[in-house]
Amino acid sequence: MAKFEKFGEFLLKKKVINRKTLSGLLASQRLVKEKIGTIAVKEGLLTEDELADWLAEFMGIPLFDKKFETIEKGILKTVPRKMALKSGVLPVGTDKGGVLLLACAGPVQMSILQNISRMVKKQIKLVLTTPTRLKKMQNLFYSMGYDTSITLAKNSDIDNAGFVIELIDKLLLRAVNMKASDVHVEPGLDDLVVRFRIDGMLAKAETLPYDLANKFISRLKVLAGLDIAEKRRPQDGAFYFKPESLDVDVEGVNVRLSVLPVVHGEKAVIRILPPHDEIIHLDSLGMEAALLESFKKSLTSSHGIVLVTGPTGSGKSTTLYGSLQMLRNETTNITTIEDPVELKIRSVNQTQINSQIDFASALRSILRQDPDIIMVGEIRDSDALRVSLQAAITGHLVLSTLHTNDAPSAVSRLFDMGAEPFLVASSLRAVLAQRLVRVVCPYCGQWSETSDSELSMLRVERVQLPQVKRGKGCDLCNGKGYKGRSGIYEILMVDDAVQRLIMKKATSEQIHDFAVKERGFKNLRKDGILKIKEGTTTPEEIERVTME
Repeated sequence: MAKFEKFGEFLLKKKVINRKTLSGLLASQRLVKEKIGTIAVKEGLLTEDELADWLAEFMGIPLFDKKFETIEKGILKTVPRKMALKSGVLPVGTDKGGVLLLACAGPVQMSILQNISRMVKKQIKLVLTTPTRLKKMQNLFYSMGYDTSITLAKNSDIDNAGFVIELIDKLLLRAVNMKASDVHVEPGLDDLVVRFRIDGMLAKAETLPYDLANKFISRLKVLAGLDIAEKRRPQDGAFYFKPESLDVDVEGVNVRLSVLPVVHGEKAVIRILPPHDEIIHLDSLGMEAALLESFKKSLTSSHGIVLVTGPTGSGKSTTLYGSLQMLRNETTNITTIEDPVELKIRSVNQTQINSQIDFASALRSILRQDPDIIMVGEIRDSDALRVSLQAAITGHLVLSTLHTNDAPSAVSRLFDMGAEPFLVASSLRAVLAQRLVRVVCPYCGQWSETSDSELSMLRVERVQLPQVKRGKGCDLCNGKGYKGRSGIYEILMVDDAVQRLIMKKATSEQIHDFAVKERGFKNLRKDGILKIKEGTTTPEEIERVTME
């Protein structure tokens, strides 16, 4: 570190950036007062992981390479929470010599480290991680230690507004900790049921007295700025959640609220949204290497349309957001039309559809904005399709989604919506179909022999799939045996031969058979079987999402 006084000069010496880029970074730094590395990440010159690698070399600090779901038990208590948060560190373990390991995302003042060392009566060693990973670890471990159990001491709690506020804060904090995507609040005949959707599956979280229903929903409406007196019409809103009533310091999250009148009152669904500009790497979504290369190739087309297909909740938006993050740069104008905007992305112009503007009219307006790349959240009708195809053949790259079961069926779906064969053939570049499957828990997963029924279900021989990996269930996966989700994919690349089939209005079956025979097309089930062989998922999951 002594050899290079400044991190910017270090990056220059390592040929990560050139002198002109460094001058630009320094000019930006004078305006925003942020570190050079942070600005480089924001401008897309480095990823957070690349920044951490270079910082580790520059500072002489080793990388913290463990999975951040687990740290040494009881280690958090060695350093007071407020001190750790203020100092930008997190105790994560001890090494063989008893030295306390503190995770950090950058330089930490020596005086702070000396104070911590004196207080814990141990030597201190820093390990480096990315700012995003450090923030996630702080949120996860400090909030997990908070008791979110619900206790109704007496009936008077139901009439206590403070109790309802605390109840909602606890439930939403628990949902965030468990990485739930949605929270369902459902009034029944004589109770109020709260369910979490985790890894795509709903599970009951709490059963509360029915008398809480009105107060619970009213509190959510207040947070989202909705009309609490209106109970006969659906309402939609959003708010920023941070558990103010609880003694826990965590990063807030954006949530979207939908309220719907039902027989026994009003049902609410809370969608927990990802952080703004969350980094999505296409190579982390589970695509096989050759398929990923083909998909990326289609995204580099100067014009045309690339479609991502699948049912609701199959991860299509995530794939498109990852594609936009890969494509964005300072020389490209990217504009999106979405309903709703689920992830806000830096350097991308995002348009929210509302009652005043639909996809087709928004798309016509965007075409007057000199776009290079357009993302249409979903092609819902013939008008949106017609304008999208016209944009694709007039020099724009269009990314969008469709609801079809597989990639070849997308062509038939476009025909059904009124598209002309010559327009589809000349504009369509690729169709990616996908599903999400639950991933076997890495902490309790064990290999076992494949059963005869599983081989029959997947229609494969034992020699092709001798073993499968299953999770037994542990604390880290809440006893489910699964932790997280990954994608299975198939891609139809539209070359000259496929274009000729489209011009002849070939059926989806004909296109599928040609792709299998002549292009080595692998369908979703085959990709799923590959994921089973790798130990990523189980036969039951592949059957569940690919069952015809």
